[in-house]
Amino acid sequence: MTLFTWEYFAEVFPLILSKLDVTLTLTVIASFFSLVIGVIFALIGYYKIKGLNLILKVWSSFMRGTPAATQVFFFYYGLANFSSIILNMSPTVAVAVIMSLNMSAFVGESIRGALMSVDNGQREAAMSLGMSGFQMTTRVILPQAVRVALPPLFNDIINLFKMSSLAFLVGVRDVMGIAKIEGANSFKFFECYACVMLIYWVITMCLTYVQKHLEKRFNAIY
Repeated sequence: MTLFTWEYFAEVFPLILSKLDVTLTLTVIASFFSLVIGVIFALIGYYKIKGLNLILKVWSSFMRGTPAATQVFFFYYGLANFSSIILNMSPTVAVAVIMSLNMSAFVGESIRGALMSVDNGQREAAMSLGMSGFQMTTRVILPQAVRVALPPLFNDIINLFKMSSLAFLVGVRDVMGIAKIEGANSFKFFECYACVMLIYWVITMCLTYVQKHLEKRFNAIY
């Protein structure tokens, strides 16, 4: 019995690769919304808004402390019993929602930590110039926090990209989903999942390269 067939690997690789657009679309959408939600969460935590800050801590603890796969099932199959919107939601949208909510908890902590790293003297200088809280945040604090937040935020994006592999659990035909289908049809799971791992590895290395390049650019500015 042949453990690995290069011919089949070469045959199935283009088919699995053709679904990369689904995986990348999920990653891009989830990255955008997790960043937007994460910024809101970070500002709530940074300014310690009463009531909302406590809710945020509980929410962040729940999302960070439970497996993403469980969240997908709970949302798509559990909450669907109580919500017609979720019941009629496509699997792709459902996974994008969970990915966004899950990673927003991590993104929020990354951004909040970056905001806290800005020296108090910068805030005092901004206030002495008569800046409002909004002006101080957008013109002084956030630009400096971006450089600190960039490495962890890129790590969050990479984790989101890898998290997209959970989409196959609810029937999304992404890279992982089509590999599962082809493996079940041919019983050559080794080759199919080898293709998946290679694709994820290459994209992750590309994202890591972009991360290092941006870090150098930002460090040069400061």
